[in-house]
Amino acid sequence: MGETIPIRIREANREDIPEILSHRRGMYEDMDYTDEEALDAVVSTSEPYFSAALPDGSFRGWIALAGERVVAGGGIVISPWPSHPYEHACRKATILNLYTYPDYRRRGIARELMKTMIEWCRKEGFDSVSLHASEHGRPLYEALGFEPTNEMRLKLR
Repeated sequence: MGETIPIRIREANREDIPEILSHRRGMYEDMDYTDEEALDAVVSTSEPYFSAALPDGSFRGWIALAGERVVAGGGIVISPWPSHPYEHACRKATILNLYTYPDYRRRGIARELMKTMIEWCRKEGFDSVSLHASEHGRPLYEALGFEPTNEMRLKLR
Protein backbone atom coordinates (compact mmCIF):
# COMPACT_ATOMS: atom_id res chain seq x y z
CA MET A 1 0.00 0.00 0.00
CA GLY A 2 1.24 3.50 -0.83
CA GLU A 3 1.89 6.18 1.75
CA THR A 4 -1.10 7.67 3.50
CA ILE A 5 -1.82 11.21 2.40
CA PRO A 6 -4.24 13.68 3.93
CA ILE A 7 -7.39 13.89 1.87
CA ARG A 8 -10.58 15.86 2.16
CA ILE A 9 -13.88 14.49 0.89
CA ARG A 10 -16.64 16.85 -0.14
CA GLU A 11 -19.95 16.53 -1.94
CA ALA A 12 -19.82 17.04 -5.69
CA ASN A 13 -21.46 19.98 -7.40
CA ARG A 14 -22.25 21.00 -10.99
CA GLU A 15 -18.70 22.27 -11.53
CA ASP A 16 -17.45 18.72 -10.86
CA ILE A 17 -19.33 17.15 -13.78
CA PRO A 18 -16.27 17.09 -16.10
CA GLU A 19 -14.34 15.31 -13.33
CA ILE A 20 -17.20 12.85 -12.73
CA LEU A 21 -17.25 12.09 -16.47
CA SER A 22 -13.47 11.57 -16.44
CA HIS A 23 -13.87 9.13 -13.54
CA ARG A 24 -16.60 7.26 -15.39
CA ARG A 25 -14.44 6.87 -18.48
CA GLY A 26 -11.38 5.90 -16.42
CA MET A 27 -13.37 3.28 -14.56
CA TYR A 28 -14.30 1.56 -17.83
CA GLU A 29 -10.77 1.87 -19.19
CA ASP A 30 -9.52 0.12 -16.05
CA MET A 31 -11.97 -2.70 -16.79
CA ASP A 32 -10.25 -3.12 -20.19
CA TYR A 33 -12.82 -1.39 -22.37
CA THR A 34 -10.74 -0.17 -25.27
CA ASP A 35 -13.31 0.94 -27.87
CA GLU A 36 -12.60 4.69 -27.98
CA GLU A 37 -15.87 5.43 -29.78
CA ALA A 38 -17.87 3.60 -27.11
CA LEU A 39 -15.95 5.34 -24.32
CA ASP A 40 -16.52 8.74 -25.96
CA ALA A 41 -20.24 7.87 -26.13
CA VAL A 42 -20.28 7.02 -22.42
CA VAL A 43 -19.02 10.53 -21.70
CA SER A 44 -21.28 12.36 -24.15
CA THR A 45 -24.45 10.49 -23.19
CA SER A 46 -23.74 10.64 -19.45
CA GLU A 47 -23.16 14.41 -19.36
CA PRO A 48 -26.87 15.34 -19.70
CA TYR A 49 -27.75 12.72 -17.07
CA PHE A 50 -25.32 14.14 -14.48
CA SER A 51 -26.29 17.71 -15.39
CA ALA A 52 -29.88 16.92 -14.42
CA ALA A 53 -29.36 14.31 -11.69
CA LEU A 54 -26.87 16.24 -9.53
CA PRO A 55 -29.15 19.27 -9.09
CA ASP A 56 -32.32 17.21 -8.58
CA GLY A 57 -30.62 14.90 -6.04
CA SER A 58 -31.15 11.62 -7.89
CA PHE A 59 -27.35 11.39 -8.13
CA ARG A 60 -25.20 12.30 -5.15
CA GLY A 61 -21.47 12.51 -5.72
CA TRP A 62 -18.38 12.85 -3.56
CA ILE A 63 -14.96 14.12 -4.56
CA ALA A 64 -11.69 13.32 -2.75
CA LEU A 65 -9.03 16.01 -2.80
CA ALA A 66 -5.34 15.99 -1.91
CA GLY A 67 -4.79 19.67 -1.34
CA GLU A 68 -6.75 21.24 -4.21
CA ARG A 69 -6.18 18.32 -6.60
CA VAL A 70 -9.06 15.94 -7.28
CA VAL A 71 -7.70 12.41 -6.76
CA ALA A 72 -10.84 10.27 -6.63
CA GLY A 73 -14.59 10.27 -6.61
CA GLY A 74 -17.70 8.19 -6.35
CA GLY A 75 -21.44 8.53 -6.37
CA ILE A 76 -24.83 7.11 -5.56
CA VAL A 77 -27.85 6.88 -7.82
CA ILE A 78 -31.13 7.11 -5.93
CA SER A 79 -33.88 5.41 -7.93
CA PRO A 80 -37.60 5.08 -7.32
CA TRP A 81 -38.21 1.37 -6.74
CA PRO A 82 -41.09 -0.68 -5.37
CA SER A 83 -40.61 -1.88 -1.80
CA HIS A 84 -39.59 -5.44 -0.92
CA PRO A 85 -40.26 -7.60 2.14
CA TYR A 86 -36.72 -6.73 3.27
CA GLU A 87 -36.75 -3.03 2.29
CA HIS A 88 -39.83 -0.92 2.74
CA ALA A 89 -38.73 2.36 1.22
CA CYS A 90 -39.86 2.84 -2.37
CA ARG A 91 -36.38 3.77 -3.52
CA LYS A 92 -32.99 2.15 -3.84
CA ALA A 93 -29.39 3.32 -3.63
CA THR A 94 -26.71 2.15 -6.04
CA ILE A 95 -23.06 3.12 -5.67
CA LEU A 96 -21.25 3.73 -8.92
CA ASN A 97 -18.41 5.60 -10.52
CA LEU A 98 -15.90 4.85 -7.75
CA TYR A 99 -12.59 5.84 -9.27
CA THR A 100 -9.14 6.81 -8.00
CA TYR A 101 -6.49 8.25 -10.30
CA PRO A 102 -3.59 5.78 -10.69
CA ASP A 103 -1.01 7.94 -8.85
CA TYR A 104 -3.20 7.90 -5.72
CA ARG A 105 -4.22 4.25 -5.55
CA ARG A 106 -3.43 1.87 -2.68
CA ARG A 107 -3.62 4.69 -0.12
CA GLY A 108 -7.06 4.03 1.36
CA ILE A 109 -8.82 6.81 -0.56
CA ALA A 110 -11.42 4.56 -2.20
CA ARG A 111 -12.12 2.99 1.21
CA GLU A 112 -12.72 6.43 2.72
CA LEU A 113 -15.03 7.39 -0.14
CA MET A 114 -16.95 4.14 0.30
CA LYS A 115 -17.27 4.69 4.04
CA THR A 116 -18.54 8.23 3.39
CA MET A 117 -21.15 6.99 0.90
CA ILE A 118 -22.25 4.08 3.09
CA GLU A 119 -22.67 6.42 6.06
CA TRP A 120 -24.70 8.83 3.91
CA CYS A 121 -27.00 5.94 2.92
CA ARG A 122 -27.45 4.99 6.59
CA LYS A 123 -28.32 8.57 7.56
CA GLU A 124 -30.79 8.76 4.67
CA GLY A 125 -32.59 5.65 5.95
CA PHE A 126 -31.73 3.16 3.22
CA ASP A 127 -31.90 -0.48 4.35
CA SER A 128 -29.24 -1.53 1.86
CA VAL A 129 -27.00 -0.23 -0.90
CA SER A 130 -25.79 -2.14 -3.94
CA LEU A 131 -23.10 -1.83 -6.58
CA HIS A 132 -21.58 -3.67 -9.50
CA ALA A 133 -18.06 -4.79 -8.63
CA SER A 134 -15.10 -4.95 -10.95
CA GLU A 135 -12.51 -7.61 -10.22
CA HIS A 136 -10.17 -4.88 -8.91
CA GLY A 137 -12.83 -3.46 -6.59
CA ARG A 138 -14.26 -6.71 -5.25
CA PRO A 139 -11.75 -7.16 -2.36
CA LEU A 140 -12.50 -3.66 -1.04
CA TYR A 141 -16.26 -4.16 -1.26
CA GLU A 142 -16.09 -7.55 0.43
CA ALA A 143 -13.93 -6.09 3.21
CA LEU A 144 -16.65 -3.48 3.78
CA GLY A 145 -19.30 -6.21 4.10
CA PHE A 146 -20.82 -6.32 0.60
CA GLU A 147 -22.13 -9.74 -0.43
CA PRO A 148 -22.94 -11.17 -3.87
CA THR A 149 -26.62 -11.11 -4.86
CA ASN A 150 -28.76 -13.10 -7.25
CA GLU A 151 -28.87 -10.40 -9.93
CA MET A 152 -28.78 -11.66 -13.52
CA ARG A 153 -28.59 -9.85 -16.86
CA LEU A 154 -29.85 -10.49 -20.37
CA LYS A 155 -28.16 -8.52 -23.14
CA LEU A 156 -30.71 -7.16 -25.58
CA ARG A 157 -28.23 -5.65 -28.03
